[in-house]
Amino acid sequence: MSLSVEVSVCFYSRDLFESERFMRWAIKSDISHCGIMLNCKGLSTILVADTRFSAKFVDANTFHTKIMEPKYVFNLGKTDVTMSSLLDFMGRNYKGEIRSVFFWWFLGRHLFPSLLPRTCALITSQMMRFCGFDVKETPAPHILFKELNDAI
Repeated sequence: MSLSVEVSVCFYSRDLFESERFMRWAIKSDISHCGIMLNCKGLSTILVADTRFSAKFVDANTFHTKIMEPKYVFNLGKTDVTMSSLLDFMGRNYKGEIRSVFFWWFLGRHLFPSLLPRTCALITSQMMRFCGFDVKETPAPHILFKELNDAI
């Protein structure tokens, strides 16, 4: 059954761990995390990807209340998707690893630009593409933020 879903992307500024503080300093941006938010029939879920667990959908209000508030939110509009297609998309074991992010940022993006590490931004941009939005796949939240900000 196809549902009309309101799609938004949330961007966060967090520094819970030393690695995040270092990365924010290295990229010269306060954007360190992102997630795609889907709103359907008054229920909001957000796709959360982290290095400590596999990506999953959680209640957006609970996440924003208990974990972190978004610094920026881009409302992208509506799309029609099926619940089974969303679950199939998320059926993969998607878990990031911080060392691969550091490698990509400092060396890999220059030597191996097509090898992208698993990050919150990469799965967010992949999900956006899956929902029909034309964005580049990027593993860096601040680059995805710039792309959406420039498009508006």
